[in-house]
Amino acid sequence: MAIVLFTGLSLMAQQQINNPGFEDWEDVGIGTDEPTHWSSVKTSDNELLNPSAPVIWGKSTDAHSGNYSLHLFNVATFGIVATGTMTNGQTHSALPITDGYVFTNLDDDRYHTAFTQRPDSVAGWYKCAPATGDFATVKFALHKGYLALPGDETNLIAVAYKELPQQQINTWTRFAIAFEYVSDENPDYFLSILTSGNGYDAVLGSEVWFDDLAFVYNPHGVNETQVNHFHAYQDNNLLQVETGNIPGQNATIALVDMNGKKFFSENITAFSRVSFTVNQLPKGVYMVVLQQDNLIETQKIILQ
Repeated sequence: MAIVLFTGLSLMAQQQINNPGFEDWEDVGIGTDEPTHWSSVKTSDNELLNPSAPVIWGKSTDAHSGNYSLHLFNVATFGIVATGTMTNGQTHSALPITDGYVFTNLDDDRYHTAFTQRPDSVAGWYKCAPATGDFATVKFALHKGYLALPGDETNLIAVAYKELPQQQINTWTRFAIAFEYVSDENPDYFLSILTSGNGYDAVLGSEVWFDDLAFVYNPHGVNETQVNHFHAYQDNNLLQVETGNIPGQNATIALVDMNGKKFFSENITAFSRVSFTVNQLPKGVYMVVLQQDNLIETQKIILQ
């Protein structure tokens, strides 16, 4: 089967989340690594509070795919419960905690993400262990200019929000959240916030794990559940992709890096296999993407 090589192309010209599988972590000088392109309460805009801010996140080896996932957890500090929180923006830490929020910091490239498209949903995978009466949350906002969550949302274009189950979920489970658009304009940025508890009312001991986040561009709507229609694995210098019962026709399989650069693309049918030679590619994390009409499915893979 022929292999087609593409360079300089983005995945279906679709913008995506940076470090969506939390595979890359970096030392930001706080004693605990943060996931690259994400930030915590210890890198907030309040330098006086940052040293005493609690560690409420970790790098977990319990992953949906790849090596790592993001682990958030609620802890007690200064007589209050600090909610496990991670954002692609920056945290504004304050006492009392009800004065805190996350925001798009337009003055610092580390804490804002340019984004100009209109996806119809955001999806990902999670496991959770909430304390009684608590729940984890996922919130993504598309916006113009400055935005704070909660707070100044006057520049809002769209929002996707979900409260995860209040019972323990021990297996990796997919979520898909539709964006609710309030404007016909295209955004300039997106702002996200992932938590292990219910904001200011979080309960001590709640935990959540996140992995493989993605914006979904699907004109036919949001599919809350996802069946794995293919399996990808490395076999020496080959990337092997085997499909199951793909619905419909005109399916393609593609290999892209975490910046959305496409390297291979091939038509594929149900119950078949396609092989890509990958020994010339840099080692690291890639996404294998199956697209067929209203189906978009991804699998993270680490090329060795």
